[in-house]
Amino acid sequence: MTAPTAPTTSPRARQAAAGVLAGLALGVLAALFDGVLALLGPTALGVLVLAVLVRGMASDVADQRRLLRWTMFGFLAHLALGLFLNSVSGPLTRYVLAPDAGTYDRVAKYLVTYWESGGPAPRLAPGKEGFYYLLGGIYWLLGPHAVAGLAVNATFAAAIVPVVTDTTRRLYGPSAARYVAPLAVLLPGCLLWWSQLLKEAGIGLLVAVAANCAIRLTERASLASLVGVAASLAVLFTFRAWVALVIAAGLVLGMALGKGRLLSGLGAGLGGASLLAVLVALGLGYSGYRAAVNADLKEADVVRKELATTAGSGFDADADVSTPLAAVSYLPRGLFNFVLGPFPWQIRSARQLAVVPEMVIWWWLLPSLWAGLRAGRRLVRRRSLVLLMPAVATSLLLSLSIGNFGTVLRERQQVVVLLLPLIALGLSVRRPAIASGNTPRGPFYATATAVTARDDRG
Repeated sequence: MTAPTAPTTSPRARQAAAGVLAGLALGVLAALFDGVLALLGPTALGVLVLAVLVRGMASDVADQRRLLRWTMFGFLAHLALGLFLNSVSGPLTRYVLAPDAGTYDRVAKYLVTYWESGGPAPRLAPGKEGFYYLLGGIYWLLGPHAVAGLAVNATFAAAIVPVVTDTTRRLYGPSAARYVAPLAVLLPGCLLWWSQLLKEAGIGLLVAVAANCAIRLTERASLASLVGVAASLAVLFTFRAWVALVIAAGLVLGMALGKGRLLSGLGAGLGGASLLAVLVALGLGYSGYRAAVNADLKEADVVRKELATTAGSGFDADADVSTPLAAVSYLPRGLFNFVLGPFPWQIRSARQLAVVPEMVIWWWLLPSLWAGLRAGRRLVRRRSLVLLMPAVATSLLLSLSIGNFGTVLRERQQVVVLLLPLIALGLSVRRPAIASGNTPRGPFYATATAVTARDDRG
């Protein structure tokens, strides 16, 4: 006699039951916690966008799996940290939370009120209005919940991983590209500033996209790459106009000098600049462009002195950059502080101790940056100038206009985005020396080497 078999549940029935349970769970969460739906919508859309982006940027199936793991890990890390900093108040978060995150939230809510009810329009500084309008649009669609903006910022930050990985692979090959993901995800400055309700993640992504499209243009001319570099720079003029102007100039010069044939490179650079001019003339980034080109050293001096005197991390409050001669005289000291600061003796309070991990890891990576510069010159000759020229131009600008180390650490990340491919190349060429003990080992070297070795094994 055959024993009766237990009834089996079909896969469709299990999926339907899981869907019902998930729906009930979401309903309970939405009823208990305000803003859950505003978080889930951008999160789901962000995961979908990132998956499509990784598929388009990966070189093969194995690379796609590896890049997808790092990209999704980066997304979750940024989102979790952003939610934590946004919801928890106390001594720990006070040390690392940017106060202007609250300003973006308040102005975005005011924009929604203005759009829905009228009244006086908020006064936004030209060249800085882009993130306010983006956040206001998100609040208008999903309600005034900061968690929705944090999910969008986490998507921006995670998208930098596949974009910069593709840039590195096109320039220096797959070995160097393997180091980009752990760098972009684990660097403390990138993780901290790109996770908060700030415009830093959007700026980092726009810079990365512009650089990636510029590198593609040095390979071959294409309309998609021209549109990509022009559109990303035009939008960048609405986020941080001064930086957009110098990065645009640096990319054009880098493309002109970085391609094997000067006329071909000059044509690619001028093509991108011409399309950018058309977009700006049509209104995208026009107010930021005008503000940037009309700015002068006196204005930079005012901004610098204000930053140096209104924050506990200010430095060189007596410096003068209001004239060309004064600016040139101060530039070596300012550049030294921007690239290497803050130093231990410049930390004046317990709150500033939060920057120590970033300082230590950045200093540990500088030898790899130098090794990458040397190796890049041998491998691709002048093509590295496409990244170096905008990085140098941005560093010079920020060295003259920033007067406190808190702002230095935040805005240095937009230069780091351009230098990540070179740092990754340096790590790849130094890896044999590190493994043999011929080069001093740092904590980040050990982490990066371990994760890339594991990924190499599949």
